[in-house]
Amino acid sequence: MSLKIEIETRQGGLYIVKLEGKLDTQTYKSCEDRLNALLGKAKVLMFDLAKLDYISSMGLRTILRIRKAMQTAGGNVMMSNVQPQIAKVFEIANALPDVPIFSSTKEADDYFDAMQRKVLEKRQPIL
Repeated sequence: MSLKIEIETRQGGLYIVKLEGKLDTQTYKSCEDRLNALLGKAKVLMFDLAKLDYISSMGLRTILRIRKAMQTAGGNVMMSNVQPQIAKVFEIANALPDVPIFSSTKEADDYFDAMQRKVLEKRQPIL
C-alpha cells in the first residue's frame, strides 16, 4: 500500500496534513519532501491520521524531524484522529509526549477558535 498525502491550508499559517495508507521506508521520503516544502510557511502543522494504517520507525523519524524543525522555527505540531495502533507506536517510543493530540479535526478547530477569541478579546478597547 502507498501513502496518500493531502494538505489543506487554513488561515493563520495552519496546515492540515492528512495521511492515508502507510508511512514506512517506501513512502517516508515523499512525505518528508512535501512537509519540508511547508517549513517557513507553516505556523502549525496538524497531522490528521484518521486514515493512516501503519507507521514504521522511518515514518516516526520523519514526523519527529518535522516537529523539531517546526519548534526551531517557532511553530507547533499537533495530531488529530490518531488510530489506536499509531498511538501505541507513539506511546512505546515516547515520541510525542508534549504534542497536543485531538480526538477529531472538529475538536482541534474548536480549540483554535477558542484561542483566537481569547486573543481578540484582549485587543478589544475598554470603554
